[in-house]
Amino acid sequence: MSKISIILVNYNGQQFLENCLKSILDNLQNTDYEVIIVDNASSDDSIKIIKDDFPSFQLICSDTNLGFGRANNLAVKYSQGDHLLFLNTDTILTENTPKVLSDYLNQNKEVGAVGPRITFQDGSYQISCGKLLNIIVELLYKIRANLDNRWHKFFSILYDRIYSKEQEIGWLTGACLMMRKDVFEKLEGFDELFFMYFEDVDICKRVHDLGLKVVYYPKTSLIHLLGGSGHNIKKKVSVYYRDSQLHYYQKHLGSFQTNLLKLYLKFLNKV
Repeated sequence: MSKISIILVNYNGQQFLENCLKSILDNLQNTDYEVIIVDNASSDDSIKIIKDDFPSFQLICSDTNLGFGRANNLAVKYSQGDHLLFLNTDTILTENTPKVLSDYLNQNKEVGAVGPRITFQDGSYQISCGKLLNIIVELLYKIRANLDNRWHKFFSILYDRIYSKEQEIGWLTGACLMMRKDVFEKLEGFDELFFMYFEDVDICKRVHDLGLKVVYYPKTSLIHLLGGSGHNIKKKVSVYYRDSQLHYYQKHLGSFQTNLLKLYLKFLNKV
């Protein structure tokens, strides 16, 4: 049995924190794990909640907002686990998903990263994985997301069929992503130039580059409420998103696709 380090990054997430952390305590009995929370200079009562109600969890307080990747990298430096589970604070465990994922990694040495089925509160499938990005794939994803927003009940039935089985995948969402610690360290962690968004896609791309698999494993699931990462900084979210998107294209997709993206964004008045 491998020890699991559950890592959460918090920024003014008090409305989600208690339910998320309580779900960890409720579902990880008889499991060797630790919880490390990095607080990115929250101004709400997040730190008080953690200290008062979850004293067994390790809390690292930053004086500034480090961003998602940098804060996760900081937490890993203090971790003792063989497997790292990066978990959003706006998630709720309904079963021992960390142990299921950890057991899967132990049984499949060729897999570098694995993620579960993720659902909305009503149990319907939430898009949380996909093919590695390029400009065509990303445009298709935008269309799919818009259609899903309009006709979610129909698409959730379709998704239940498509995503009912274990499968190799291009990327997994950082809302719940488990990696081997030795793989994470070999990759030198998350790219800290992504302040927010695309850092999960980037690290999955680099897992592939090592010759390892990234796997979607739907035999375990959790709830993702959405909104925990960006609801407090809505005005900045679009800027973070575009900066990270451009960095990903420049890093992995070359000048041609990067220039196409810039033209597309300029046409839409998004840059």
